[in-house]
Amino acid sequence: GLAGPWPLNMDELPKPEEIEIETHDLYRHDEEQAYVTLMSQQVKSINLPAEENYTVRLLKEVLVYHYPDELPMGSFELLASNKIRSDEETLGEIFNGDPYFTDKQPAEDPDFDWVPRTEQVFSDKMLMQLSIWKKEWDDEARAYEPIDLSYNPYGYEQTRKWKKLGFLDEKNYLRDEGELISEGKITDPELIDEYNKRQATIKVLREQYCFRLDHAAEAVTEIDVKDDITEALGWLQTFKEKDSNKARDLQERRDKGEEIEIEEEDPEPDDPDVQIHVCERPYHPRVGPKLRPPEPEF
Repeated sequence: GLAGPWPLNMDELPKPEEIEIETHDLYRHDEEQAYVTLMSQQVKSINLPAEENYTVRLLKEVLVYHYPDELPMGSFELLASNKIRSDEETLGEIFNGDPYFTDKQPAEDPDFDWVPRTEQVFSDKMLMQLSIWKKEWDDEARAYEPIDLSYNPYGYEQTRKWKKLGFLDEKNYLRDEGELISEGKITDPELIDEYNKRQATIKVLREQYCFRLDHAAEAVTEIDVKDDITEALGWLQTFKEKDSNKARDLQERRDKGEEIEIEEEDPEPDDPDVQIHVCERPYHPRVGPKLRPPEPEF
């Protein structure tokens, strides 16, 4: 059976105003008393003595009590080990020695022994930290936006802006421009016109001049006049000389009647299969179509 009744106040939490805080010595800790620091870039960080049953909600209330104007309730979250922590979680549950959250895959190379760092353990009484993350205010929705901890490949502001417009995929990279135009997400006539010019130039570089798709696409990104084939060919000859010579060789063989296959990528040593693009001889009014035997007449 149970050894005697539990003390009544074991799970009772103190009120925010009863917890003594320190804003100067943020790294204080000792073997008897556990301390937690709430780190912030917006306000002075707070260090406070803590117990294992303190909840995230209580820590938020401490912050709201001391910074009512800067940190109203609902305007921020507390993070530990790269995760947003829920109000019900206790410090004992958070600081339990688990590895930090990461979406990085384990290394394939057995000699590369990278592992995510592990969280502190509450009972060790080492200094523990949570980060205060402010939420962005959305003027249109008149509400705080949820915190997004995903990767920002275009910098924080630009990634956030494009994400709200629906321009990014699930990994926060820009989606295909053609898709965005067809879905009506890009409506600027100049942008659409430039996109169409780029696509037309890519088509000519591929079908007439036998360039790989990625080289043709890179060239049209770099040139000033997007539908200037001469400028595109010049750029390719200057910056992709080897590939340009290879394309010219393919073109000459194709013009002599050979069926040409363009390898769309460099073969990898462990994966020799590459995507192939068949480059047919283009129809040209002065040259005439590729000669075919006449159709039999019945």
